[in-house]
Amino acid sequence: MKILIVNSFYDPNIVGGAENSTQLLAEGLSKKNIVKVFTIDSLAKNSIEEKINGVELYRSSGGFFHTKVRLTKKGSKLIKLSNKLIELYNFSIKKEFKKLLKEFKPDIIHTNNVYGISPLIWKWAYQNNITCVHTIRDYWIVNPKVVLPKKNNLFLSTYQSYFRKYSNYVSGVTAPSKFTLNNVMRFSYFKNSIIKCIPNSIDLDYEKTREIINEKRLKNDANIQFLYVGVLEEHKGIMNLLEAFSKIENKYISLTICGDGKLKEVVISASKNDKRISYKGKLTKDEVNEEYKNSDVLIIPSIWDEPFGRVVIEANQFGTPVIGANKAGIKEILENMNSGVLFQYDDVSDLIKKINDMSNRDHIKQYYDAILKNINQYSTQNQIKQFEQFYSIFCFKKNEVVIK
Repeated sequence: MKILIVNSFYDPNIVGGAENSTQLLAEGLSKKNIVKVFTIDSLAKNSIEEKINGVELYRSSGGFFHTKVRLTKKGSKLIKLSNKLIELYNFSIKKEFKKLLKEFKPDIIHTNNVYGISPLIWKWAYQNNITCVHTIRDYWIVNPKVVLPKKNNLFLSTYQSYFRKYSNYVSGVTAPSKFTLNNVMRFSYFKNSIIKCIPNSIDLDYEKTREIINEKRLKNDANIQFLYVGVLEEHKGIMNLLEAFSKIENKYISLTICGDGKLKEVVISASKNDKRISYKGKLTKDEVNEEYKNSDVLIIPSIWDEPFGRVVIEANQFGTPVIGANKAGIKEILENMNSGVLFQYDDVSDLIKKINDMSNRDHIKQYYDAILKNINQYSTQNQIKQFEQFYSIFCFKKNEVVIK
């Protein structure tokens, strides 16, 4: 099968979880299929074609879209405003995209994040008689602020109507969690699509996970190492975490914080005032994995609706249970994995209670068997199998989409 995967950005231009998910998907599919990736993150004036880990990439410059401004978030207000308009209707890449379709001749186009590319791409796929599958990675298509709106207004209704129109060109739609899928679909998107929840994945080495957990079973010291990994922003709940930790008088626990963001100085200040807190800044993937391996419990205090929450399974694969906010994708994964505990996301006292509960090594060890039992459902191999089965549906349904 020839598959064209589309995402705004790709390694090494990592903006968020979508880039990691898209790369894992592309590399996994390329083992049995012919895969090409289309992006708009060429920082040169022209498009660039290259290979990363065996996957062919076509990096468009984005036409009128200012990719560098989007990646760095630096630029004049005028350019940023023009980007906001172009990301919704980027007709300037139509010619080169259609040229790529003619040359590559994909059986399936699988779109992911399309900001900067725009929903026009769904119509172009339809016009070229190519089945298009879309994966909802965040909430951008219902709100430009990328959060689920608490209530609609005239602007949001108009915005959603625009995306709703183009979503009718899509034949299949997936999302990494039922929460994300249900909360986007309630806005009446993708009326012509077959719908399926396919979770995100990790490149799992099950035997390595078993080995790490067996080593952790042997630990018996009283010192418990908690860990936070993520952006240092309000919506990630970092302030609640710092408040909770400051109210616990236990000299046998510590907290390592990894990440960067607007609240960096707040975290640094907290680490100076409490020697149990260690701030390590933004780490590489390998460095983060080492933190997972060396830690006892990961804390995910998010106060926003995480579309998935990959950090849960990333920690679990290194034998690290989780204290997670009882919201959205995090709740869904933890309930599936049974690999940790949930707390009321906006209740610091409940977070304190859960930290105290997990400050006991025997309690932590209760989750190891569940991790080993359930982690395989989030392996890349399992995800690839689900996507290949999903794509195969459309091999027999081609040309059946009728735009409403």
